[in-house]
Order: sequence, then C-alpha cells, then structure tokens
Amino acid sequence: MGTTIKVDIVSDTICPWCFIGKRRLEKAMTSYQASHPDTKFDVKWHPFELDPTLSKTPANKLERYAAKFGAARVDGMVEHMKKMGKGDGINFSYGGPIANTIDSHRLIEWATKQGKQDEVIEQLFKLYFEDEGNIGDLDQLADVAGKIGLDNVEALEYLKTDQGAREIKDAILQSQMQGISGVPNFTIDSKYTLSGAQQPETFLEVFEEVGKRLADA
Repeated sequence: MGTTIKVDIVSDTICPWCFIGKRRLEKAMTSYQASHPDTKFDVKWHPFELDPTLSKTPANKLERYAAKFGAARVDGMVEHMKKMGKGDGINFSYGGPIANTIDSHRLIEWATKQGKQDEVIEQLFKLYFEDEGNIGDLDQLADVAGKIGLDNVEALEYLKTDQGAREIKDAILQSQMQGISGVPNFTIDSKYTLSGAQQPETFLEVFEEVGKRLADA
C-alpha cells in the first residue's frame, strides 16, 4: 500500500520564483518517486496577489518594476532572474505587460475542477514569463485553456463573469491571516513549511522525513 504526500503551494502567476519553485519541486518529486515508486503526491496550488494595486488595464512590466524598485536596480534584477531561470529550464523574458492576476487565479480554479491544475499553471507561467503575454487579458487566458485541451469558448464565457472572484480573494486573505506575506510558500503534509524557491535537495529532505513518518503511522 503506497503513501500520499500532500503539498500545498501559495503562489502568484506573476511571481518568477514561483515558476522556479515549481520546476525544483517537480525535480524533487521525480527523484523521490524513483526510489519510492509507491508514493504519490497530492499537489494543490492556492492564490496570492503580489501586487493588489495592479489593475486589469495592462502596464509596461519594466516601467512598473522601475517605479517599484528603482531603475538602477531593475537591470541587475532582470539579468539575475534570467540567469537563475536558465538553470531550471526557464527562458525569462521581461518584455510585455503586467496586470492584475485575479482572473488568472480564477482560470486556475476553473481548470483544476476539470483535472487540469498542473497544465494550466504551467501554461500561465509560460504565457507571462516566456511569451510576454498579458496575464490579465481574458482572450489570452481563454487561449491557455484551449492549449491544455479545455473548451476556450466556455473558458471565456466563464472569465467574463465574476464567478469565483470572491472565493479567490477569500483564499488570499486566509493565507495572509496565516502569516504568509511572500511567495512561493510550500506546506508539506500540513506540517512542514518552506518559503521561497528551495533547491530540490531541500524538498527531498522533507519528503524523506514525511515518508518515514507516514510509513510508521
């Protein structure tokens, strides 16, 4: 009889470290399952807003960063993230717009109910970070649904409503009330918390601990 390790991730779709964290978690899970083939992972992503002041009207990404961090600092940040991304197979691009992420989180919840959680998150990260897409554009979000085998027309009809928005905002508030102020945030087996994009080895150490505890239970 196998064991299941639960992983809860609080994340935002415009968070570069969340994309890197996803890649590193995947490496760790693959590595762990190679030596523990009876283990399954139950991964659940939860929403967060890095910048609630963003509106649905897109703004220039680099200009927004410059206003927030200072123009002199942004160039170094961008080069650092591009270098970090390449190490995990991500081609970060910092062209394109930035916008409010609530609708992208709504799409995640909609797709998750249809068994497509990992696929939709992967494509949203690629849309924003690699393809310079608009994470707040409903048509582009619907196209993401189509890319992962869901009905893009149905997705667009859903996104044009406000369905699920209150639940998303409530979930964000709940994470904040739990003390989460930055993402990614990983909670493993409802007990072990890791903040930031940890190395695969760090995830593996926790998996080993959890696996032993579950086996002894």
